[in-house]
Amino acid sequence: MKFLPQDQLEAFLAHLAESAIVVAPQRDQDGVLFFQPWEAGAEVEFEQLLTRQSPKDYVFRQTETYLKFGYQMKGKAAAEEEEVGGKKSKDEPAAEEAPPAEGEEPAHEVLQVETVEDAPEQVIFGLRPCDARGYYQMDQVFGGYGGFYYDPYYMAKREATTLVALTCAQPWSTCFCTAVYGSPSGTDGVDLLLTGIEGGFTAEALTERGENLLGFGGFADVGTGQADAAQTVKDEAFAAIDPPFEIEGVPQGLRDNFEDPAWHDLQMRCISCGTCTYVCPNCYCFNITDEMVEKSGERVRTWDNCFNPGYTLETSGHNPREQKFARFRNRFSHKFWYYPEKYDSLLCSGCGRCIRYCPTKIDLREVIRTLGRPHAAEAAPAEDSEAAGVHAQTGEDL
Repeated sequence: MKFLPQDQLEAFLAHLAESAIVVAPQRDQDGVLFFQPWEAGAEVEFEQLLTRQSPKDYVFRQTETYLKFGYQMKGKAAAEEEEVGGKKSKDEPAAEEAPPAEGEEPAHEVLQVETVEDAPEQVIFGLRPCDARGYYQMDQVFGGYGGFYYDPYYMAKREATTLVALTCAQPWSTCFCTAVYGSPSGTDGVDLLLTGIEGGFTAEALTERGENLLGFGGFADVGTGQADAAQTVKDEAFAAIDPPFEIEGVPQGLRDNFEDPAWHDLQMRCISCGTCTYVCPNCYCFNITDEMVEKSGERVRTWDNCFNPGYTLETSGHNPREQKFARFRNRFSHKFWYYPEKYDSLLCSGCGRCIRYCPTKIDLREVIRTLGRPHAAEAAPAEDSEAAGVHAQTGEDL
């Protein structure tokens, strides 16, 4: 652990910027806090707890071109088409094509493909532990965990990224990281953890990348009082969060309640806008499209969201999640049931953005409290078993 005086912060950022792109929370011209590339003199904002958008865009990009391709004529016809201006005149009558001479290559189109490699060294500075944990959770998906798919484009950017996180001192009312095995000073995915105390920040290196950052000359040895002050900040922040639900048993509860009519009731306010997925630090749904102009094009990956009515639409025309309640159910089941079964982790870091920015005020905590419990029929006392059966039948009718 080291200590970074407040007056050395800008010098530290400048030091980082000598060898990498530095991304830090800053306000735009409208006063909204976003992660943006840092330049000398720019003011880094630490007072507001969370940016509106998580910084996942700097590794899992909202729009990313990762392949360029084009079709080019080869052989006899290619030479014949090389006229003034590069093309034959439209008014020129088409000549009868003679067969290629012996040994001459016949006319044909050739596909040329070029991969786009764009993974500069970067430091994401001042993100919160819940955002860093979002990277850790996406790493499981794109990094080949359990022998599943390995994404070289995501991983190239991830391996070129250093995460310098900042301990949360005063969590918001929508924060619930402690309910999902997290902490306001969590270290999942973090290379260097800063904790704000009087006069500056304590700095704890958690990886080799983090240790390398401590080579900056502005760091000082940390005193006992400073270490104790940092621990106090962590303890008080942890205690300030009242876990809204018990995570144990939630996957089984969601499985048991898959057909529960409460899914219909809770999804009534949902407008399928996908805001919750876009602001989430660990949602990773995407779509792939080929964009072409004449004979050249690009293969583009863009964010998608599981609330999109066409997200699961198949080529045959069948859509297994045509109804909104099914898409709504899938989002929560994926985060707390499907993903944990596959990757031995949760797909939620408890940042609370989905609660804060949902235009219709749907609360993830309410959904988990309602449908993440043991099935009502199993939990009901013996004398209420008949009523529980009626409830189950009502769900089937709905």
